Amino acid sequence: MSVVKIFTVSKLKFSIFLLVICCSSAGAAPQVLKEIPASLLGDASRQKVFVLTGDADEAYRRLLISPEQGASDNILLDTSAALPLIKSQYSAAMSEGFSVNVINSPAGVLTVVDVQGEPVSVKQSSAEAGDALVLVSNEEDNGVYNFNLVFRYNKNSKQFELRSVSQVTNNESCDRSVVSVEDVPKSMIGETSLASFDGRKVLERLHDLHVMRPAEGYKKLMMSDIAYQLDQALALYRKGQTDEVSTVMANFLMDGGEGHCYPHSYIAQKYDFAQMPGWSNDLGFLLGETGYYDESIELLNAVIARNPARTVAYLNLADSYWGVNDKARAARAYKKYASLMSGAGKASKIPARVIERTDGAVE
Repeated sequence: MSVVKIFTVSKLKFSIFLLVICCSSAGAAPQVLKEIPASLLGDASRQKVFVLTGDADEAYRRLLISPEQGASDNILLDTSAALPLIKSQYSAAMSEGFSVNVINSPAGVLTVVDVQGEPVSVKQSSAEAGDALVLVSNEEDNGVYNFNLVFRYNKNSKQFELRSVSQVTNNESCDRSVVSVEDVPKSMIGETSLASFDGRKVLERLHDLHVMRPAEGYKKLMMSDIAYQLDQALALYRKGQTDEVSTVMANFLMDGGEGHCYPHSYIAQKYDFAQMPGWSNDLGFLLGETGYYDESIELLNAVIARNPARTVAYLNLADSYWGVNDKARAARAYKKYASLMSGAGKASKIPARVIERTDGAVE
């Protein structure tokens, strides 16, 4: 049996954290690769999360969670199975299958980490406040997506239990920023407790989940910053502050490195929310109002594809087609809008420009 002691000095006082590590061989004591301060139990107590080397002949990292000050019998978690090392397909090198993170978020907000290591906050009503232990998947030659597995401590079971699984996807081009965070049903993972978590099997399962991802995707979560920015833009628009609206709307565009990024490469994937067509329509409307016609057209076509009875979306789409001088497509969208309005008994509310721009239009 080996004992790793980690000493910290504060005001000339030693605080000793004893982590008892049962080694399978009489080799050197494990080395501390990562040490993260945390408050994971939902109270005022403090813990330390350690990532340690495994035995020399074992392809894993050791994950240990201990009270900040406490004896070895107070260790909260000690597992070797959660953090496998994966052999490179190109060499004998080994890489970590998961990185270990402690992330603090307010209630109703889930914070995840993308493939570039950047934090991203999304709205999730079930998300709890405080620190969470987050395992982030790593996959060789994959710079596009990863999975974030969020664990929280359950005081009843005294286990760190899986609370959510998110697939975080970045754009393959342009500025390579995040385009979607999707909520994957945690039941598809099979593992619920970190103590029994088999990281190698879960990595295989995550790979299969991506390959077999349904065509419509999983439930997409709203990024907190874009939700705030649209609220801000709508408020400014209602006040008639058009210049300020344009400034805010520019934040919705991705940078292609040399300027513009093609809308088809990200607009629908990032801003078309199946469960919130009204939100996506409003964004499409403001994109058109501020002269971002191509982006507006891309998004509104996606909204209509999912919601063909979304009447106002046809009007917004028609206006954007008109903005790029595509009068034939504009006329078709205006006519569809007029037909839906008339069918709903609202013909008197059809704007005059709809009739003006469809009269004599050649399709």
